[in-house]
Amino acid sequence: MADIQHEGSRTLLCAEMNDTSMTNNSTEFPMCSTQITTGIYLDKTNDQVFKSIFLPSFIFTLFMFLIGGPGNALVFYIYFSKWRKTTARIFILALAGFDLMNCFFTMPMELTVLHNIITFDYNPVCKVFRYITFMMNHGSSVVLAAIAIDRYIRICYPLRPQLRPHHAKKVVILALILAVAFAWPALFIYGSQTVPIPIPGKPHICIIGKTCLYEDEYIHTSYPLIFSLSLLVGNVIIDLAMIILYSMIGYQVIKRGTSSNPTPLKYRKGSTSTLSTDDNCLGDKRTEDQERLDNLQTENHNEKYVYSAPEKNTHKLTKQSTVSVRRDMFRQRSLSISSIEARKSQMYKTTLMLFMVTIVFMGSFVPYCVIVIIRALDKSYYARLSTAGKAVYNLFLRNYMLSSSLNPIIYCFLSIQFRQQCKDLFDRIKKKLL
Repeated sequence: MADIQHEGSRTLLCAEMNDTSMTNNSTEFPMCSTQITTGIYLDKTNDQVFKSIFLPSFIFTLFMFLIGGPGNALVFYIYFSKWRKTTARIFILALAGFDLMNCFFTMPMELTVLHNIITFDYNPVCKVFRYITFMMNHGSSVVLAAIAIDRYIRICYPLRPQLRPHHAKKVVILALILAVAFAWPALFIYGSQTVPIPIPGKPHICIIGKTCLYEDEYIHTSYPLIFSLSLLVGNVIIDLAMIILYSMIGYQVIKRGTSSNPTPLKYRKGSTSTLSTDDNCLGDKRTEDQERLDNLQTENHNEKYVYSAPEKNTHKLTKQSTVSVRRDMFRQRSLSISSIEARKSQMYKTTLMLFMVTIVFMGSFVPYCVIVIIRALDKSYYARLSTAGKAVYNLFLRNYMLSSSLNPIIYCFLSIQFRQQCKDLFDRIKKKLL
């Protein structure tokens, strides 16, 4: 592992050499006739490497954990217990579940590995840790792709059959299956990697550390590269698909916004419910217009029988009733259009919120993908970096954690109802504590 080896060579030689395990085994590393595997010198080298290279990554990961852990727990609680399960909410719950796993398992393990960067020798733990990390991110990718498809159908083809909650649940199960299928190579490729660090001025003496990276037997094979490229290609394909879908959604929204007819959808029975039944993930209250429309429909239904009664000398009353019916029909039509417009506006807000979640997810993986490409094309790239450059390099490798931590902030900024639910929850907690 070049980053640790080069920085380890800069370690001070003032460490005590007693209480140290030394061997004369040069079979595995011919340049190291004497190997230090435990003791104070190994610990001091670990501290030096951690402080000079990995401390920024540690602080970043800790910050993401402190934001994402409570934030995603709050999202999961509110969307699961406070509102009925719609398609959008089921997808948001799935994302929150994946993010919770990242925050409460992946991030603490990452902090442990970073703090013990050359003294972490727990092979099974390393394998499970890396596997779950890839699995959670793969699952999020599939769910976000499904969200893009759902938004595309709802906005571009609102009168066609829509994804319903039972469809969303099946998509989440499919996402888990695909995540398991595509992440399994991590169980074999990753593990404890031996890290030899030559001591400055004494090249025949090496510190032998252990870290959680590619397992020793796979370092000089093509499997790590194949796995990284498959991950890169998969992300690029999904990202391109989502970019195309959201571009078409944006085009439709702009087209309808600039059209002279604000409601270009042709009304037919059931079209209102198509727009309104299953798209409200920002709140669960029915609009006032919708309630008024329901009441008015009931009144008009009853009026039909009153106006149809044949009575003599009621010509004036019949004329007034006809005018009243027409006026009520006009009001009903106006309320129907108003209700549809309100639902459309809410659907656009939901789409914007989920689009922002997608953008953050895609953006958080861009630095990682760039590093993978550079590392594949230039294997000595890292060795030429300065200490500060190596710190930035390792920070970008962990940039994928951004999406897990920032999603709750996006929901909070773009959903008034979510903010209100959070406020109500905190008020209840405050009352119980006081």
